[in-house]
Amino acid sequence: MSLYKQVSIVILFIFTILFLLITIVSFKIIKDSSEKSLYENVQNSASSISLSITNAGTEISTIKTVINASFDNGNYEKIVFKDMDNVLVYNVQKDTSFNQNKIPLWFIKIIKIGDISSTTTISSGWNVLGTIEIFSDKSIFYNQTYSILKNLIFYVTIGLIILMGILFFFFAYILRPLHEIKKQALAVMENEFILQKKLPFTSEFKSVTLSMNSMIGKIEKMFENTNNVLKVNNQLLYFDEVSKLHNRKYFILKLNEYLDKDNFNNKGYIVIISIKINEINKEYGYLETNKILFSLSKLIKEEYEYGTNLLTRVNGSEFVILVPNIEEEKMRESIEKFIKQLHEKLELSFDNMFIGVLKYEEEQNTRTLLTKMDYTISQAKTFKKDECYFVKEIDSYLTKEEWIKIINISLEKDSFKILYRNVIDINLKEILHKTISFELNLKNNNFSYKGLLPAILAQGKLNDVYLHIIERLLKDEKIKREKITIQLPVTFVADFNNYSKLNELFKKYESQYSKDIIFEIEEESFNKNLNNTTMYIKLFKEYKFAFAVFNFIANTNDYNYLKELKPLYIKTSKYFLLESTQSLNVLKILTESLDIKLIATSVTSFKDIDVLSDIGINALSGPVMENLQMDKK
Repeated sequence: MSLYKQVSIVILFIFTILFLLITIVSFKIIKDSSEKSLYENVQNSASSISLSITNAGTEISTIKTVINASFDNGNYEKIVFKDMDNVLVYNVQKDTSFNQNKIPLWFIKIIKIGDISSTTTISSGWNVLGTIEIFSDKSIFYNQTYSILKNLIFYVTIGLIILMGILFFFFAYILRPLHEIKKQALAVMENEFILQKKLPFTSEFKSVTLSMNSMIGKIEKMFENTNNVLKVNNQLLYFDEVSKLHNRKYFILKLNEYLDKDNFNNKGYIVIISIKINEINKEYGYLETNKILFSLSKLIKEEYEYGTNLLTRVNGSEFVILVPNIEEEKMRESIEKFIKQLHEKLELSFDNMFIGVLKYEEEQNTRTLLTKMDYTISQAKTFKKDECYFVKEIDSYLTKEEWIKIINISLEKDSFKILYRNVIDINLKEILHKTISFELNLKNNNFSYKGLLPAILAQGKLNDVYLHIIERLLKDEKIKREKITIQLPVTFVADFNNYSKLNELFKKYESQYSKDIIFEIEEESFNKNLNNTTMYIKLFKEYKFAFAVFNFIANTNDYNYLKELKPLYIKTSKYFLLESTQSLNVLKILTESLDIKLIATSVTSFKDIDVLSDIGINALSGPVMENLQMDKK
């Protein structure tokens, strides 16, 4: 309960007590005063009537006349005249029933009073004629006291309401700083850091505000420090100083991630460029060689810096370009165009340069792929007659027209099969959520995600397929009973036409879909399409969906987007988490300060579970996690 409600209840309680005390005490005083006044009046009336009878005469008829006249002109309930033997001689009285519409019965019962009367003796000289008793009219008393009670309640109530209003505004003014303190505290709970610049004048509130500002300032400073450390680490650990491309360490890290069977980029081509660095140094000198290397890296960026391509200088003499999800024909066209650019813009003889190209697939592990890369570039150096040595692998393939037909039919007949990968909390042995993937099941052909994706990209159908899968998630009754996540590729987020289509889907199924769907966005989207990505996240939040980051590898110049957008969790490869203790510690500080959960992916063995658990990572995903869940069952 808020402080304002508590203060209001206390004030209301105090005012209720005051109201009852004022009303009861005041009314008792007024009642006693009225009763006393009635008794004095009736005494005076008795004396007056007695004197009038004595002066008028002692005849019975005269006495009756005086009594009648006095009764008609006074407020009496009754007048009784008795002789010396206490025998009733004459009696006159009013109707004792009261108007219930004016005076409620409960009121009469509460303040009921006895008869108010006065008795006096009537005599003529020494001769006593009898006694006369006069009773005051109690209806007048009830009317007066009831009217007084109503007025008393009305004016006391008005007075207390006015006083309460004054006190309310007074307390509202005094406690106004609490609104800002509450706002500041709620913001901290939402991982938003607001500093109060205007300090309250009340010393206690001022101390609380200064304490809050101090705490928030420390959190802000901690975030900025970790942000800077991660940026510095990123530059020192993952970038080549001369070429400004990523280095071998980064290449190996990303390669482990890309070769995962569930990764979006697990199939494509690799280009290796090897130069005779020693020969070039002798011919041009170190400074000029560095300029040539930088020019080469610039040409590589111009041609291949898009999507999820990896551009790296793996050692002093070799550059590696990894291009996922591309067909052989397009790769050949691209490498021919690139070689042409090298001839035109690079001041380096092709006698000092070797280029090899090979295909990679997710079935290969990192060691096998590196061996293939070494073989490819050695062959390129051996068979120098060609400017590019292309290792050709003959695969079964479909024509463009066949692929278009298959994809269109699959969309029309909904032939996509949803697959699930569990993310498990190893401490609780519970599934945190399920990340979905898909494959294609047709009568004559079945295609896995990795086999299907390049064709989808080549035919420009990636947006249609993902929108189709998202629509299934929104309307599928089975999915509504589970916490589901879907990973949106960089290519999907980069195309802003998907924003309006998603918005239409969310509106269409707003009354049906589960709010437990989480949309995961690749870290690369924040680096290359921050504005688009931010708009998508705002759309998710508008429709009460959560969002998260996947394929996180701390490959950015600034992590303020984490603080501003507050993802539910971050998914990062085990290879990144285990690669650098310093980076891990800094990342844990960063995520814990923002209350963001860390989830490790690519967990392939039970040994990985133990190692990750020892460094405090308890949410895991990977092939071995399916077996862990089965063991629990």
